[in-house]
Amino acid sequence: MAEKAVATRIPLLERDQVSPEIAAVYDALLQQRGVVPNMFKTLAHTPGLALGIAGFLKSLLGDSALPGWYKELIATRTSSLHDSQYAISAHALSARQKGATEEQIAAAKGDFAAGPFTDAEKLGFVCAERLHRSGASSMTTCLQS
Repeated sequence: MAEKAVATRIPLLERDQVSPEIAAVYDALLQQRGVVPNMFKTLAHTPGLALGIAGFLKSLLGDSALPGWYKELIATRTSSLHDSQYAISAHALSARQKGATEEQIAAAKGDFAAGPFTDAEKLGFVCAERLHRSGASSMTTCLQS
């Protein structure tokens, strides 16, 4: 199925239009995800910003104390709360690639409480919900749960 061209306000830069250091980011994204997200094709207009965001997201969403698939599910949930179809698709894809099951992804988009998560894992979704609904004051409430 051919991709439908989307009109954008900022042109999306393809690999042959970017500097070698940004091309390396594109290559890494292609290897990891099979696609270069449009966000990076836009950020490529400002290489320093693109490199900084790539480094930030690698640290933020990669494996650490929490597994990357779980962080991507939390990002999927947050994207669902914001009703951002682009972000939902991007984070669900990344969660799947990092080992999340289809059941976990569906629950992150919908009823996480009934999903295949431990009580500790559900707490992350509860925190995401509270942060989304209550703003900055909810962090204290979240941590008290």
